[in-house]
Amino acid sequence: MNLNYARYVDKWVGWLLCLLFFAWERATRGLTGRRIPSLLATTPPRADDAAPAPRRILCMKFYGLGNAVMLIPVLEAVRRRHPGVEIDFMTLVGNASLLARSGVVTTVIPVDVGRLGRFARSLLAAMRVIRGRRYDTVLDFEQFVKVSTVIGFLSGAPERIGFNTDGQRRGFMYTRRVVYTDSDHMTGIFARLTRALDVTGPLPAVTLPVTDAERAKAREFLARHGVSPGQFPVVAMHLGIGMNFYRVPLKRWAPENFAALADSLAARYGAAVVFTGQGAEERGLIAEARARMQHPAIDAADQFSVTELAALLAQCHFVVANDTSVMHLAGLVGTPVVAIFGPTAPLHYGPRGAHDLVFYRDLFCSPCLTNYNLKTSRCLDPVCMREIRPETVAETIAAQYLAATATHRDWLEGRARAASAA
Repeated sequence: MNLNYARYVDKWVGWLLCLLFFAWERATRGLTGRRIPSLLATTPPRADDAAPAPRRILCMKFYGLGNAVMLIPVLEAVRRRHPGVEIDFMTLVGNASLLARSGVVTTVIPVDVGRLGRFARSLLAAMRVIRGRRYDTVLDFEQFVKVSTVIGFLSGAPERIGFNTDGQRRGFMYTRRVVYTDSDHMTGIFARLTRALDVTGPLPAVTLPVTDAERAKAREFLARHGVSPGQFPVVAMHLGIGMNFYRVPLKRWAPENFAALADSLAARYGAAVVFTGQGAEERGLIAEARARMQHPAIDAADQFSVTELAALLAQCHFVVANDTSVMHLAGLVGTPVVAIFGPTAPLHYGPRGAHDLVFYRDLFCSPCLTNYNLKTSRCLDPVCMREIRPETVAETIAAQYLAATATHRDWLEGRARAASAA
């Protein structure tokens, strides 16, 4: 399915549907008893307005495995504040296994956007489940997509909580309208929705459990490709950026940069480099990077499921990645991340571990991909990514991780020993 076209349809057709459903709900509120504020109203908390005590919640966030990772601590906080609550999550099929493994979700409701027919069938099946579950609360974590507001309305839930994002003409569909702000990390921004459920305070620390079988598969894969137990360092690199909605791949650091960095780490420190990826495009990027290298590198494309990939990343000493899901997945299993940022801001999406490294030029034209502009950009020359040089990244990695006097080397080696013993 053409997702660029789908975004266009969602923007305009979704807006019209929202207006129609809003008008219907306002006109029939005396008969149905459903509470919906007026079109432009804000919904501040009132002293006599008790926060809902949810029994069954429908959460929605479709695109982005990284978004799903960032939502895990938010949902865990909801579970702790409201013991016994059932949390169902509607998302794209590629995120389903991660959320199911996380332990914070009761039921995952997958939607398949691979083909238009599959999308229609999976959406109809999802709506049957949603209508049958009789939710009392909806948490819509989408920032600008309108199909989720429509689904929230059709769920029949009396409480619908979502972002009233400036310029996106969707906030009026919610019973509790949460101001979207770009002043925090996305995990914190997602958590803003749950304040309406009286969820406050720091978010809990979470990790992703991996099975013994998944660890064994990762170790066997590395051994089969010549990586010996205890070898230091083992470095994963992810060249892809997931779906690309733009004329040029704005968020992608060039394959030649990854190749130069991998060669430098292999030559200076004997690094074993593992390229991860999924699908034909990322296989092509890996092939291009390996062809440019003087040293061998391991191709792990299409070898692992999401949870198996997490087990592989846990075996690595650090991960080098663009702003994409693998960066977040590495953080979820405690592996340090070297993150390359350009058109998006690390303030919003960056790794947050004490041992992570972030490269970001912070040009006056950045970030050009935000939730205020539907993550669209007309940029054809991503200087912000091109000006991050592999030699600069290599020197910083050496100073922080690999040199004899590196800041984090002892910690890195200790973590690796613990991972090997697990």
